[in-house]
Amino acid sequence: METDNNIVVYGVGTTRTLRVHWVLNELSLPYRTEEVRPRSEFALSDEYKEINPSGKVPSITIGKTALSESAAICLYLAERYGLGSSKETVDSMNRAKIYQWSLFAMTELDAHTLYTLFKHGGKLAKVYGESEVAAKCAREGFETQIVKLDDELEDGKVYLVNDTFSVADILMATCLQFALNLVLETPVMVPQNCSRYLIDLKERDGFKKAYELNYPEQSG
Repeated sequence: METDNNIVVYGVGTTRTLRVHWVLNELSLPYRTEEVRPRSEFALSDEYKEINPSGKVPSITIGKTALSESAAICLYLAERYGLGSSKETVDSMNRAKIYQWSLFAMTELDAHTLYTLFKHGGKLAKVYGESEVAAKCAREGFETQIVKLDDELEDGKVYLVNDTFSVADILMATCLQFALNLVLETPVMVPQNCSRYLIDLKERDGFKKAYELNYPEQSG
């Protein structure tokens, strides 16, 4: 096992990098940040691709071991260091629910709808190609799936699992933030319960510290 006191985060400036900074600050773990931006010269360099062959951010190193994919990083850290119900035994239904909501956030919201909309209807359209059909389908997919989350958050529910803050809340909240950050001709609408949930989570000290580290140009 690598030493715990040598964590480096590679990546700033996106909601995917934000979630890694957030989980580390919720756990009060010391770490160093390398301010690598998506598609930057360093991200595409051979040096960085030894850490993450895809050239994407975020990545982390713990000692000599590298790990990529933001959700995998967050889930690993939450389980290793004990964030919320992630510290329960492997047969815990609460842990299963964390996986359920985490995978919902990453597949139905992040990759399948929001990132597709970002790539083909937002700022990245100049990189991946504008597609009205892809953007329309992605928006409709988001609007369909987000209702499931909004229904789950009825009656003022604060956290997704076991009335306890968990990594699932970090992954879900950063997806909601992603939706709000998209620069589109018609903004993505986030339902009322989801908006309230996000506003409350952004009041956490862990989020505020992570935000300052992830968006240094706004904090300086």
